[in-house]
Amino acid sequence: MTDLDGSARYGIRKGIILYLADWFTPEKIEAVEDILSQFLDMTGETFTKKRSGLLDAYPGRGCPSGFRNVRGGWQKIFRREFDGQFQPVPSQDGSGVLSLSNCDSEHLQTVHCFLALSNFKHWARASSKIYLQFSRSVPWRDVWDFLVYVNQMLDVQYASAGYEMATNPFHFHPQAIRMLKDLPLVNSYDTEWCFRRDDHTIQCPNLIQVLSEEHLSPLPPPPKDSGITVLPMYGGKQTVHILDGGALEEPDEEELLERLRALDTWSQPILAQLEKPMYLKPDAWEIRRRRFD
Repeated sequence: MTDLDGSARYGIRKGIILYLADWFTPEKIEAVEDILSQFLDMTGETFTKKRSGLLDAYPGRGCPSGFRNVRGGWQKIFRREFDGQFQPVPSQDGSGVLSLSNCDSEHLQTVHCFLALSNFKHWARASSKIYLQFSRSVPWRDVWDFLVYVNQMLDVQYASAGYEMATNPFHFHPQAIRMLKDLPLVNSYDTEWCFRRDDHTIQCPNLIQVLSEEHLSPLPPPPKDSGITVLPMYGGKQTVHILDGGALEEPDEEELLERLRALDTWSQPILAQLEKPMYLKPDAWEIRRRRFD
């Protein structure tokens, strides 16, 4: 897959979204900190920018970005933001929300993390999420190992890993989201991950996924020769991937798209109906919505 000519404004990264059903205690917060340390070890990067208290992965029209330099290490910022004392209702002041990145006005981020942790369980048990972006040079096998580790540390209700549209928070650029009409292999926070209505559905197929027992029960065995592999995980969950061999090598783009189509068909009983995002016109969203037909 070729990258986009977005310079410092936007580009394609690998990414992970985690939906978590944990009740967050101080011990669970320590587990999240350990997971972020493991994530940085996997990517070989560090966080240099931070932003607190905005309930979105990016600032949108509220540029300038709101990101400030990290001073004293990202762990200090994390521990100050997440003290384990969560209210049972959504916060009105943005507490429990933190973004960490290495973006600046001249460089698109090569590592990015958006955390929204909550003990509010009214509409979904998995009321918390962690959204991660990182360089495309990180092997998929390392991503799979990371997901196995996270699933042992936290109650992952659903996880999805694949290609993501990264936009620089210092440059509000809705064009990047509009380009997704022609990029069926690429997801984004704005089009897939921003809002999830319930625990029983998933937003779209992806290269690597972690499915809970709630997701698995309506699904038949995957068809033969579809390229879909299902493997057991800790806690009764399953990893589903469409990559090759033990090293999880990526097939060519045409074959990858064909496997995503097969995965989309297999996943139909649990696929959610997504709403049109802000930056896509209705005809473009219809193309996007039917990208695996």
